Amino acid sequence: MGNKIAVDPDRLEELANQFVLDLTAIEAEYKQLHLDLYNLISNAPAEYSHCFSHVGDPWGTGNQLVDRLSEMEQDLRMTANKFSDADNLVAKLYKLYDKYGALTAMGALAGKKLTYYGLGFTQFAKNTDGLFTYKHMGILHQMSEAIDSSKYRNLARAFLKPTYLSKKYRDVPFADLVHKKVAQYLPDDVVKFSDSSRGLYRGFRNKTLDASKFKSFVQTGAKFGRTNVIGTLAVTGLVEAGGMGLKISENYSKYGDQPEILKRENAKAVGNAVNNTVAITGGSIAGAVVGGALGSVVGPVGTVIGATAGSFVGGLVGEQAAKLTAGLAEKAAMVFKEPIHDGLEVIKGGLEKSGKAVEGFNKGVDFMNDQIKSTIADPVEKVKEIGNGLAKAKETASSLVDGAKDFLGDKFSFF
Repeated sequence: MGNKIAVDPDRLEELANQFVLDLTAIEAEYKQLHLDLYNLISNAPAEYSHCFSHVGDPWGTGNQLVDRLSEMEQDLRMTANKFSDADNLVAKLYKLYDKYGALTAMGALAGKKLTYYGLGFTQFAKNTDGLFTYKHMGILHQMSEAIDSSKYRNLARAFLKPTYLSKKYRDVPFADLVHKKVAQYLPDDVVKFSDSSRGLYRGFRNKTLDASKFKSFVQTGAKFGRTNVIGTLAVTGLVEAGGMGLKISENYSKYGDQPEILKRENAKAVGNAVNNTVAITGGSIAGAVVGGALGSVVGPVGTVIGATAGSFVGGLVGEQAAKLTAGLAEKAAMVFKEPIHDGLEVIKGGLEKSGKAVEGFNKGVDFMNDQIKSTIADPVEKVKEIGNGLAKAKETASSLVDGAKDFLGDKFSFF
């Protein structure tokens, strides 16, 4: 016997859908039984009320059964999705490209920062106390002073980044903002975190670690990590919101005529988006702090580059961690499935239109998967099929040309 089994993801999804329909019917039934029992007890003569003292209430038992069925439906649909993903060769290729693209982007970002420091726009040096200081290139420093004292100060800051107009950066020199634009962190925050990290290392190495060194590391590290919270959260949230929107649109296309399934699946989409945003953002921020601390061994430049790499790795770790809490997030979100559904119904028309587009895209992906699998299964036959298709196309084109010649010959024979 073979060691492989065949699983149809569509069949698993059908079973999950049936679970939802069954638990909906059970929920309606036990609630009605609860109401009927309540009315029976309320209307019974007082002398017979003691007869109901040991009669159980279907509400608690029904709730437990529905909760159990709900968890089974979640597990079943997750299993179906995993089988579907495993069978989706196009998605695997895209994910490979996505990881490759992310690595390339990270390398380009680190390269940009190294170029900035290599050209000397901002330099770091140790003072007599062994702590780091920083200074900007002369031309950058002079330009900063000129801009900060001119009427174009706010315009220049907004050109760098609109958020630099906020109260938080009101007293920050323009040159420091240029550094932050490239390195993501203000130079003063980089210097302080580098110094506290190196102080912590020395404390461990020389066995002179005390509470003040650890407190300094925690305080400067928290500020260093907090610098990127809003940006990281915004980027991650934007990506997850886009994915959530596509999933909800797909749900309207698939389950538009099955409202109970639609409510659950849309709530899951919202829960997963929130779960991923929190996990990936948290991992990215933690990774930046850890990477920055490790990189500080070679100084502030290492702190910045280490934070860049750490943020990327932390994001990947957060992505994997999100998978572990996905079930809990879905279950929590389903508590709010009714208000979520009511909110989405306001924009139902747009979601249904988007759903048709997503459905068309999915059909295209299915077709591509079928073509890839058939090619892998029998490449020789596939090449013949392509050759026959090209030959047929050539014959069709030739017949069209011949037909055109005949038409022109008949209609314009006087030429």
